[in-house]
Amino acid sequence: MNGLERDYNQPISSLNIPRTLKTALTDAGYKIVNDIRLSSAYDLSAELGIPKHQAESLLQQIETDQAGHSSSSQSSHAGPILSSQIQTSTAADLLSSTYLPHFSTSSSSIDNLIAQFRDPHREKPTAISSRKGKEKENSAAITPGMSIEVAGPPGSGKTCLALGIALNARMTVASGNRNEFIDGGEAGEVLIIDTEGGITAERVRSAAEAMTRTCSTLPRDIIHGIHFVRIPTQAQMVAFLYTLDDWLEAHEKVNLIIIDTLSYHFRQPGLDMSTRRRMMELVKQKIGQATTLHRCAVIICNQMATKLLTAENKPANFDTGDRAILMPQLGDSWTIGKTLRLVLFRGPPGDELRYVHAEMSGSSKNLPWASFDIDNDGLPCDIPENIFRRPATPPPKDLISGSLLNF
Repeated sequence: MNGLERDYNQPISSLNIPRTLKTALTDAGYKIVNDIRLSSAYDLSAELGIPKHQAESLLQQIETDQAGHSSSSQSSHAGPILSSQIQTSTAADLLSSTYLPHFSTSSSSIDNLIAQFRDPHREKPTAISSRKGKEKENSAAITPGMSIEVAGPPGSGKTCLALGIALNARMTVASGNRNEFIDGGEAGEVLIIDTEGGITAERVRSAAEAMTRTCSTLPRDIIHGIHFVRIPTQAQMVAFLYTLDDWLEAHEKVNLIIIDTLSYHFRQPGLDMSTRRRMMELVKQKIGQATTLHRCAVIICNQMATKLLTAENKPANFDTGDRAILMPQLGDSWTIGKTLRLVLFRGPPGDELRYVHAEMSGSSKNLPWASFDIDNDGLPCDIPENIFRRPATPPPKDLISGSLLNF
């Protein structure tokens, strides 16, 4: 019995499973084999973003392997050697998940907003060179493994924000125990999935030229690592999602995925609820696999939808509705745990500022928000007087209450 307990108390690194799955388990808070054994296949599938049958296989493998370890431990004294091997593997796993690159949005205000929801155990990056050649605090807060939704009305800056993140990811490299802004360095690669023509090759090249205007990096060095996929139909979108796992296996350097916009293919009026539900489950599964097994950050852009409510906040139609609100079009049907939602919107009449509101499921943050702008190159930028603080005049509370925009 003591041998059996000792086997179940072994660290995750002792399991004979893919390294990516070990890292996903470690990042999810699993430390020893017994932590996994006490979870159900359903819980593992939902938390790690893996198929249920794969979670069941993992649990079955644990039972089989640990039974073998238990019987062998009673007939040998190889424990000290195994313990030494375990400690070495654990150190490697910790290093692989700690020194991650940090991607910026090109706006320190938005970066600082995202940082409020960042894992406090992740290392804080150091200083970088800004686009103007001056050194500033690196507030970049997006790391591989994060899932972020960017929602907002047309013209709010969703595509600009996604493009800014993509270009910054190509100029960011993890180096030792710190992050450096290295011109021409070996940065991770980016996958951009465009559905409605908002991001074109010409737009990416133009933005890359603007980004490198004051540094020695060449635009082609940035563009070289950006994979661009145009998916104009719903059938092609579903087919690509089914092959996304294999695609990422073949492109191991990719650590950022951008979909602009996901809601485009799922807002047809003829799409029945059961089909829509299956598609959203597929999206959730593939995003979960990308963030956990492939260590990618995933940025999803979505449009807003108008919802009519009565005075009692009950669903209504055009005849019974008392007010209309804007909300993310796909709701929470596709989101995985700890998805950060950024809602972009304009200020009320007379207020020329752009605002972003952030929230995360399970977070107790009280309506955190920030202001930003879009520069002449079509990239996010800061409002100088509001870089590290909120604007003097906050947006009306009814504009950002619960991520619903009232009109």
